[in-house]
Amino acid sequence: MKPPKPLNLDDVPGAPPPGSVLCDVSELGPRDSKSFVFKDGNLRFEMFLQRWDDEVFAYKNSCPHVRLPLDYRPGKFLDYDKKHIHCANHGALFRVEDGYCIKGPCKGKFLTPVDVIRRGDEIIVG
Repeated sequence: MKPPKPLNLDDVPGAPPPGSVLCDVSELGPRDSKSFVFKDGNLRFEMFLQRWDDEVFAYKNSCPHVRLPLDYRPGKFLDYDKKHIHCANHGALFRVEDGYCIKGPCKGKFLTPVDVIRRGDEIIVG
């Protein structure tokens, strides 16, 4: 299976517009994550960044199983061994590099990637 195309936030109600600066890469340690919640009236969009050594991946904070947020504490997404993204609700495990579920009730599905760009040290919405 091929991973889904990154979500263009320009098409998502409540999401930040393209070009919005999310954070500086220095705010993320080599295996750290950072969550974001955006609100526009009653509309809400949640996403997170996961730094994986020198790369940064971005996903919608929503498990493909039941659409609940993944983090077990705000901004904490990796499993105990810091090898996979872990869904706190039903224990699914996802590969960091493509969001593919390798274990759990949504095995074979993907997290929804979010289009972000690293410009210098800034991570911005693509």
